[in-house]
Amino acid sequence: MIKPLTSSPLAAAAAVLVVVSAWGADATIETTCRDARAGDRRVDVAFCVRQFLAYEGAAEADTWGLAKTAVLIGINLADDAIFDLTHGKILPEPKDKKAEAAMDACVKAYDKVGLAFAEASDELRARRYAAAKEEMASVAPLLQRCDGGLVKVGLPSPLPRYSADCLQTTIIGIAITNLVK
Repeated sequence: MIKPLTSSPLAAAAAVLVVVSAWGADATIETTCRDARAGDRRVDVAFCVRQFLAYEGAAEADTWGLAKTAVLIGINLADDAIFDLTHGKILPEPKDKKAEAAMDACVKAYDKVGLAFAEASDELRARRYAAAKEEMASVAPLLQRCDGGLVKVGLPSPLPRYSADCLQTTIIGIAITNLVK
Protein backbone atom coordinates (compact mmCIF):
# COMPACT_ATOMS: atom_id res chain seq x y z
CA MET A 1 0.00 0.00 0.00
CA ILE A 2 1.30 3.42 -0.94
CA LYS A 3 1.26 6.00 1.79
CA PRO A 4 0.14 9.50 0.72
CA LEU A 5 2.76 12.15 1.18
CA THR A 6 2.06 14.60 3.93
CA SER A 7 3.85 17.31 2.02
CA SER A 8 4.91 17.40 -1.58
CA PRO A 9 7.95 19.15 -3.01
CA LEU A 10 5.59 21.04 -5.32
CA ALA A 11 3.59 22.41 -2.38
CA ALA A 12 6.79 23.46 -0.63
CA ALA A 13 8.02 25.20 -3.79
CA ALA A 14 4.68 26.98 -4.15
CA ALA A 15 4.85 28.19 -0.54
CA VAL A 16 8.36 29.55 -1.08
CA LEU A 17 7.20 31.30 -4.27
CA VAL A 18 4.31 32.96 -2.42
CA VAL A 19 6.61 34.21 0.35
CA VAL A 20 9.22 35.50 -2.10
CA SER A 21 6.55 37.17 -4.25
CA ALA A 22 5.00 38.91 -1.26
CA TRP A 23 8.43 40.09 -0.11
CA GLY A 24 9.19 41.31 -3.63
CA ALA A 25 5.95 43.30 -3.81
CA ASP A 26 6.63 44.93 -0.45
CA ALA A 27 10.17 45.67 -1.60
CA THR A 28 8.88 47.29 -4.80
CA ILE A 29 6.47 49.48 -2.86
CA GLU A 30 9.09 50.36 -0.26
CA THR A 31 11.70 51.06 -2.94
CA THR A 32 9.31 53.33 -4.82
CA CYS A 33 8.38 55.17 -1.62
CA ARG A 34 12.07 55.62 -0.76
CA ASP A 35 12.81 56.83 -4.30
CA ALA A 36 9.91 59.28 -3.98
CA ARG A 37 11.41 60.55 -0.71
CA ALA A 38 14.76 61.03 -2.43
CA GLY A 39 12.98 63.36 -4.85
CA ASP A 40 10.88 65.14 -2.22
CA ARG A 41 11.94 65.15 1.43
CA ARG A 42 8.33 65.69 2.54
CA VAL A 43 7.40 62.11 1.55
CA ASP A 44 6.68 60.04 4.66
CA VAL A 45 7.99 56.61 3.64
CA ALA A 46 6.16 54.71 6.41
CA PHE A 47 2.83 56.37 5.49
CA CYS A 48 3.51 55.71 1.79
CA VAL A 49 4.23 52.01 2.32
CA ARG A 50 1.29 51.57 4.71
CA GLN A 51 -1.20 53.18 2.29
CA PHE A 52 -0.06 51.12 -0.69
CA LEU A 53 0.06 47.82 1.19
CA ALA A 54 -3.53 48.43 2.33
CA TYR A 55 -4.72 49.11 -1.23
CA GLU A 56 -5.71 46.06 -3.27
CA GLY A 57 -3.61 45.62 -6.38
CA ALA A 58 -0.87 48.05 -5.38
CA ALA A 59 1.57 45.25 -4.57
CA GLU A 60 1.60 44.22 -8.24
CA ALA A 61 1.87 47.76 -9.60
CA ASP A 62 4.85 49.35 -11.27
CA THR A 63 5.78 52.99 -10.67
CA TRP A 64 3.07 54.27 -13.04
CA GLY A 65 0.54 52.00 -11.33
CA LEU A 66 1.56 53.30 -7.91
CA ALA A 67 1.12 56.89 -9.09
CA LYS A 68 -2.40 55.97 -10.24
CA THR A 69 -3.02 54.16 -6.96
CA ALA A 70 -1.96 57.24 -4.98
CA VAL A 71 -4.66 59.35 -6.61
CA LEU A 72 -7.25 56.62 -6.01
CA ILE A 73 -6.27 56.66 -2.34
CA GLY A 74 -6.77 60.45 -2.43
CA ILE A 75 -10.26 60.03 -3.88
CA ASN A 76 -11.13 57.58 -1.09
CA LEU A 77 -9.81 59.93 1.61
CA ALA A 78 -11.87 62.83 0.24
CA ASP A 79 -14.99 60.66 0.07
CA ASP A 80 -14.44 59.49 3.65
CA ALA A 81 -14.08 63.10 4.84
CA ILE A 82 -17.32 64.10 3.09
CA PHE A 83 -19.15 61.15 4.61
CA ASP A 84 -17.90 61.94 8.10
CA LEU A 85 -18.78 65.64 7.71
CA THR A 86 -22.27 65.05 6.36
CA HIS A 87 -23.15 62.29 8.81
CA GLY A 88 -22.03 64.07 11.98
CA LYS A 89 -19.17 61.68 12.59
CA ILE A 90 -16.65 64.44 13.25
CA LEU A 91 -18.40 67.35 14.93
CA PRO A 92 -21.83 67.83 16.42
CA GLU A 93 -24.26 69.77 14.26
CA PRO A 94 -23.22 73.40 13.71
CA LYS A 95 -24.86 75.72 16.25
CA ASP A 96 -25.22 78.83 14.10
CA LYS A 97 -25.41 79.93 10.47
CA LYS A 98 -21.71 80.86 10.27
CA ALA A 99 -20.62 77.47 11.57
CA GLU A 100 -23.07 75.75 9.23
CA ALA A 101 -21.73 77.74 6.27
CA ALA A 102 -18.15 76.84 7.23
CA MET A 103 -19.03 73.15 7.46
CA ASP A 104 -20.79 73.33 4.08
CA ALA A 105 -17.69 75.01 2.63
CA CYS A 106 -15.60 72.09 3.94
CA VAL A 107 -17.90 69.56 2.29
CA LYS A 108 -17.57 71.48 -0.98
CA ALA A 109 -13.79 71.77 -0.57
CA TYR A 110 -13.41 68.02 0.00
CA ASP A 111 -15.69 67.37 -2.97
CA LYS A 112 -13.25 69.44 -5.05
CA VAL A 113 -10.32 67.53 -3.49
CA GLY A 114 -11.89 64.28 -4.69
CA LEU A 115 -12.49 65.80 -8.11
CA ALA A 116 -8.87 67.01 -8.32
CA PHE A 117 -7.62 63.50 -7.54
CA ALA A 118 -10.07 62.05 -10.10
CA GLU A 119 -8.85 64.49 -12.76
CA ALA A 120 -5.26 63.57 -11.87
CA SER A 121 -6.20 59.92 -12.35
CA ASP A 122 -7.54 60.68 -15.84
CA GLU A 123 -4.39 62.61 -16.70
CA LEU A 124 -2.14 59.80 -15.45
CA ARG A 125 -4.03 57.22 -17.49
CA ALA A 126 -3.51 59.45 -20.54
CA ARG A 127 0.17 59.77 -19.52
CA ARG A 128 -0.08 63.55 -19.27
CA TYR A 129 2.14 63.75 -16.21
CA ALA A 130 2.50 67.53 -15.96
CA ALA A 131 -1.29 67.94 -16.01
CA ALA A 132 -1.68 65.17 -13.41
CA LYS A 133 0.80 66.88 -11.08
CA GLU A 134 -1.00 70.19 -11.58
CA GLU A 135 -4.31 68.61 -10.54
CA MET A 136 -2.70 67.05 -7.46
CA ALA A 137 -1.06 70.37 -6.56
CA SER A 138 -4.51 71.98 -6.43
CA VAL A 139 -5.43 69.86 -3.38
CA ALA A 140 -3.41 71.77 -0.73
CA PRO A 141 -5.20 75.13 -1.17
CA LEU A 142 -8.57 73.36 -0.95
CA LEU A 143 -7.59 71.74 2.35
CA GLN A 144 -6.40 75.11 3.67
CA ARG A 145 -9.68 76.72 2.61
CA CYS A 146 -11.65 74.22 4.69
CA ASP A 147 -9.46 74.42 7.79
CA GLY A 148 -9.14 78.22 7.56
CA GLY A 149 -12.89 78.71 7.17
CA LEU A 150 -13.56 76.75 10.34
CA VAL A 151 -10.96 78.69 12.32
CA LYS A 152 -12.59 81.98 11.21
CA VAL A 153 -15.86 80.99 12.89
CA GLY A 154 -14.11 79.74 16.01
CA LEU A 155 -14.28 76.02 15.28
CA PRO A 156 -11.23 73.82 15.47
CA SER A 157 -10.61 71.84 12.32
CA PRO A 158 -12.49 68.56 12.64
CA LEU A 159 -10.38 67.07 9.91
CA PRO A 160 -6.72 67.20 10.92
CA ARG A 161 -6.18 63.55 10.00
CA TYR A 162 -7.96 63.88 6.65
CA SER A 163 -6.13 67.11 5.87
CA ALA A 164 -2.76 65.60 6.74
CA ASP A 165 -3.45 62.34 4.92
CA CYS A 166 -4.74 64.08 1.78
CA LEU A 167 -1.76 66.42 1.76
CA GLN A 168 0.70 63.55 2.25
CA THR A 169 -1.05 61.56 -0.50
CA THR A 170 -0.70 64.57 -2.80
CA ILE A 171 3.01 64.85 -2.03
CA ILE A 172 3.48 61.12 -2.61
CA GLY A 173 1.46 61.17 -5.83
CA ILE A 174 3.49 64.02 -7.29
CA ALA A 175 6.81 62.53 -6.16
CA ILE A 176 6.00 59.12 -7.65
CA THR A 177 4.72 60.71 -10.86
CA ASN A 178 8.13 62.39 -11.11
CA LEU A 179 9.66 58.88 -11.11
CA VAL A 180 7.60 57.61 -14.04
CA LYS A 181 9.70 57.21 -17.16
